[in-house]
This record gives sequence, C-alpha cells and structure tokens, in this order.
Amino acid sequence: MGGRFMAQGKPLPEQEQWFDLLPVEKRLISYSLGLGLVLLVLLVWVSHTAL
Repeated sequence: MGGRFMAQGKPLPEQEQWFDLLPVEKRLISYSLGLGLVLLVLLVWVSHTAL
C-alpha cells in the first residue's frame, strides 16, 4: 500500500476532506509572510548599521 493509510484501507481523519483556502485566507497568509520578510530584512539592516 504505502502512504498514510490504516490497516483497513481507510484514510486518516486529516485526509478525509480537503478545503481550498478562501481568498481572504490567502491574502492574510501573503500579508503575514510579506511582513515577516520585511521585518527580518529590517532587523538585519539595523543590526549591521548599529555596529
């Protein structure tokens, strides 16, 4: 068999249903990742200029 299946051949609960992300969820994820990257770059820049 292979994969993450139980002995009876039933999928595990997390595999039973798949829901696509809503547009607002995709937007929130992209904003969060973008903000995290901007803050990381800002932190690196500040740490290099503070020396």
